Amino acid sequence: MRFLLHLLLLVLLPSFGTLLAQDAPAAAPPAEPEWKFTGGIGFDLSGLGIINPRVGGGTGRFGLGGLGTFSANRKGDKSFWNNQMTLQLAVQKLGRTSLSQPSGFQKNLDILRLASTYGYKIAGDKWYASADLLAQTQLLRTYKSNYLKPVTLDGKPDIVVSNILSPLLIQFSPGITYKPNTHLTFQYSPVAVRFIYVADDSLALLDIHGNEVTRDAGGNITEYKNYFLGLGSELVTRYENKYFNDHLAVTSSLRLFSNYLKDPAAVDVLFTNNFSIQIFKGFSLDLLGELFYDQDVKMNLDSNDNGIFGDDGDRQAPAAQLTGAFMLKYNVIF
Repeated sequence: MRFLLHLLLLVLLPSFGTLLAQDAPAAAPPAEPEWKFTGGIGFDLSGLGIINPRVGGGTGRFGLGGLGTFSANRKGDKSFWNNQMTLQLAVQKLGRTSLSQPSGFQKNLDILRLASTYGYKIAGDKWYASADLLAQTQLLRTYKSNYLKPVTLDGKPDIVVSNILSPLLIQFSPGITYKPNTHLTFQYSPVAVRFIYVADDSLALLDIHGNEVTRDAGGNITEYKNYFLGLGSELVTRYENKYFNDHLAVTSSLRLFSNYLKDPAAVDVLFTNNFSIQIFKGFSLDLLGELFYDQDVKMNLDSNDNGIFGDDGDRQAPAAQLTGAFMLKYNVIF
């Protein structure tokens, strides 16, 4: 009898163990971090048509432009990877008031910017080893007159002053990132590489985009290169937050770069701000402000104070560029 009981136990125990293994919940593998895709598109469309305008009543205008921002972010237990593409593009056409006034579209804004930041946790929940990549150029060819097609002003031919990849800015910054909370980020790189490239030789000879140009005592160009390479220190600060029950979204970024190889006391600045005010679901009013300064990039200065930037009485020199815009924006979550 005892033998039969032992035999029965030997037969039933493996089956019973199998049942227990099936019923017990298996340990779930760690979840893979997922990508989060978001985007926003803002449009600027305006038009005014007048036939037989009254004296002093103005003239017609047609403007077209927009802002597009697309993000792809991935956050895991030990790492994060944030990517963003921004396009700002706007043109306008004014009605002619004289035969000498050119006809055509003028450029208001043209910026294509790509940014990517990767970080891996190295200490606690706030410190990361990181790398940041920034690339910026434009899409449309631009002439000195700021028209999209060449025009003749005061009997002088127009020339191209910029184009796609002329110039191109690329900056790579490995370093350390500190995230004290979910809204604020500080990133520092002691070995940031800054590269400016001008693909078109004729534009590189203009000596306005930051590529290396050598001049003699008389100011004549004796040698030029299509690029500029800088090695320096960069500090990047980012802030993102929402207020008033998510009706106001604030995004701000400040980049400070000092070149070890040339005038390290002169700091290059890129300060961007976006205030998004929700009107109703999906639509918002966006206010944009940007400050840009690069000691190697020249701007048109209104030296004769006539309100026109870039005419014959003006000069070109490094200066702070201020940009402001507002537009209705439609937010998309993919």
